[in-house]
Amino acid sequence: MARKMKAAVLKGARQLELQEVDIPEVGPNDVLLKITAVGICGSDMHSYKEGLYSFPNQIMGHEFCGTVVEVGKNVSDIIIGERGTGYTVSYCGECYYCQNKDYRMCPQLFESFSGYGKPGAMAEYLRIENAMLNVNFFKVPDNLSDEVAATAEPLGTAIYTMYRTKPKQDDQVVVIGAGVIGNLITQVMKTVPVRKVIVTEVSEQRLLAAKEMGADVAIDVTKTDNLLGVIQEHTGVGKHHFGEGGMADIVIDAAAAPVTFNQSIDFVRSKGTVGLVGIPEKHPPVNTARIIHKDIKLVGILESVIPKGLEFLEKGLVKTEPLITHRFALDQVVEAFETLISDPSAVKVIIKP
Repeated sequence: MARKMKAAVLKGARQLELQEVDIPEVGPNDVLLKITAVGICGSDMHSYKEGLYSFPNQIMGHEFCGTVVEVGKNVSDIIIGERGTGYTVSYCGECYYCQNKDYRMCPQLFESFSGYGKPGAMAEYLRIENAMLNVNFFKVPDNLSDEVAATAEPLGTAIYTMYRTKPKQDDQVVVIGAGVIGNLITQVMKTVPVRKVIVTEVSEQRLLAAKEMGADVAIDVTKTDNLLGVIQEHTGVGKHHFGEGGMADIVIDAAAAPVTFNQSIDFVRSKGTVGLVGIPEKHPPVNTARIIHKDIKLVGILESVIPKGLEFLEKGLVKTEPLITHRFALDQVVEAFETLISDPSAVKVIIKP
């Protein structure tokens, strides 16, 4: 008779059910983790609210920490009792991207990734298939709590944002949106260190968190009717061929609200860089002429470098504990998602199975 566990199963938009399912069987190349903490990601919210990026009967969750309780006979360097994080993933091996060893762009990625096509960590147990140390399983340093370790994945995205936008010490950076990713990007940019980080946000609680996390300027969007003018006060006026905007060297859109993309191309200077890390639920109107005339570099940001996230946390370069505002048990999973939707004070929500 199969062993059973509780898991949060997404049936459709706003249809998340706590179900009893089989505990995954561990093959010779797999490990099984007992999950101790799992975070709700922005993409999880898109799946919950709109049914985006979801597959039938999806067990959600890809930001997690767990303790190894079973190890397949062929797995080396991973032992029972140690804490870890990671993911299951497989690639087709045949597409253009696989042939060029750019595996993260394989079209098969999401259907074979933990929390999407493969069962995720919003459950009592998670199997990592074909587990390999420092490839898709990463040991958690002893000085990190389970909750903090579960934030290594979003921190890895913030670090990858730095890699993609290539900030320099003299740069002025604007971060639009002070949710978890925006706050983490703020901290990562301060490690460069850039000259100035300016954060814009509609939530007072998130702005306070951004200020505490090192933002040089925190702008409450709800308290100004001339946001561009405020940005210009702090970055300078960037005149261009057919108008004027800001003089930010880098702008990161971590909000992906309908208005924020065009804010990004207004705030950035000509020849500057706009990084897109927030995923929109609705596609914004785009002023492509301004992109052309300002000769802006646009970069998409998808990847997470989890080992670097763990390293930054271990060394104290970035702090995530202050961003964890709410904690819920697994049987409160719907309440956890609804809290992120309705409570403006919510920044990072952690579920503890």
